[in-house]
Amino acid sequence: QYELSSGFEPLSTNIHFSEVDSNPLSHLEAHPNKDGNAIDWGDKPFEDWRRSFQEALELIEHALPELRAEIETSLTRVIPVGFEPEKHLSASYREAPGLIYMTLHPSVLTLAEAIIHETQHSKLNALTWFDRVLENGHTTWTDSPVRPDQRPLMGVLLAVHAFVPVAAFHARLAEKDHPIATMAFSRRRQEVLRSNRAGLKTLHELAKPTETGKRVLAALQGIHEATVAAYP
Repeated sequence: QYELSSGFEPLSTNIHFSEVDSNPLSHLEAHPNKDGNAIDWGDKPFEDWRRSFQEALELIEHALPELRAEIETSLTRVIPVGFEPEKHLSASYREAPGLIYMTLHPSVLTLAEAIIHETQHSKLNALTWFDRVLENGHTTWTDSPVRPDQRPLMGVLLAVHAFVPVAAFHARLAEKDHPIATMAFSRRRQEVLRSNRAGLKTLHELAKPTETGKRVLAALQGIHEATVAAYP
């Protein structure tokens, strides 16, 4: 059961904050720098949360309206898990599609990235209910391109599947000459592209994809190459 934030306006027609979370897995934490997902508004008023997340969704709409429309159906609940002024923490679970656990952060770009990141996880996780995607996704382990710990290949695929669209989001913002595209933005953009390149290389060398997995990997490779070619 997930109780909507009573008396509070939703983020959109389909996306709400929740005040109650009954996901029994919410305190099982895979990230080494994070400790569970207890509901926590971080001593910030609800309107701060709503305004920041609304601005992040509007930024996605500005850059990638097709993806924003998709998020409207792939995301239903945002579970608040505190405020972090210098880092951002988020999580999602294969067993709970449509839910994302997120901290509040002062950067709208960071929040937008995290929404894209976690909703991409939800989509790939849902796909794995019907197909293994990678035959050796949980048996072959390797260094992660985005995390300090070793990860199974499915973890690498989850990262690449999350951040290839983030790179496309960055590229579209740059193309539109959005005011957010500063020097710091450029550094972040290059960092994401490097991680995507490393992750795709690892998957190409080690993964044993199913037929469905081959299509997923081909699509990710195509988007990555198009992003780099169009906006080097």
